[in-house]
Amino acid sequence: MKRAWYLGHSSDDVDDRAILIGDPDRVDRIAELLEAPQFLPVSRGLKTVTGGYAGRTVTVAAFGMGAPIATIVLHELADLGITRFLRIGTAMYFPPARGGDFVISKSALGFDGTSTSYLTSDAPYPADADLIGALHDAAIEAGQTVLDGLFATFDAFYRDMFGIDEDGRQRAAENRKLLEGKGVLAVDMETSGLLAAARALNVACATLCLGTVDALTQEKLPPLDLMRGERLLFEIALTGLCKLD
Repeated sequence: MKRAWYLGHSSDDVDDRAILIGDPDRVDRIAELLEAPQFLPVSRGLKTVTGGYAGRTVTVAAFGMGAPIATIVLHELADLGITRFLRIGTAMYFPPARGGDFVISKSALGFDGTSTSYLTSDAPYPADADLIGALHDAAIEAGQTVLDGLFATFDAFYRDMFGIDEDGRQRAAENRKLLEGKGVLAVDMETSGLLAAARALNVACATLCLGTVDALTQEKLPPLDLMRGERLLFEIALTGLCKLD
């Protein structure tokens, strides 16, 4: 029986599909939607639960923040036999997306340091087409606005995405202009690394995010809208992931 190095889980603890989620507290909240959820032992703060949904078995695993640890979690779970991965969370968004919309990765530009460790490419890293289609259908069925498009991934949040000092604000502003020119829909800290790793490991992966920060104005989604959006994010993710055979 295989056992993961960092997570500590065995191949008997998982099935064939997983949701990767940043905030460990969200694992508890999404577990409320699962049938007979089984929480696995926590290692290095990486909380994991496996349970049923729509006749399928789904594993939900937290990774914290950033592409390096997210890809470790994906790589270990892929080694245990999982073949479909969906990263869910929040993202900065560009027009035509608006706050509260759901955005799906068609592909991702890698400005991170992890992607090229798995796959070197001059083109954006592609997401899995079947996952994209299933997520899009699930969002429409839920009556939600959903957009598919190009993501961009960075490592240094306070330097490249959201400045809290003058140097960071200047650098983030320059990046916004660059990304607007490339037609980027959303920006996060994980997607390109995950897509590159998935392609290298021959597994399927895509990202579904709730748009919570306007990339141009830095305006945040109000807390009540975030709470409502998170529940819908969970439902769309589980429904979309479990549509696939």
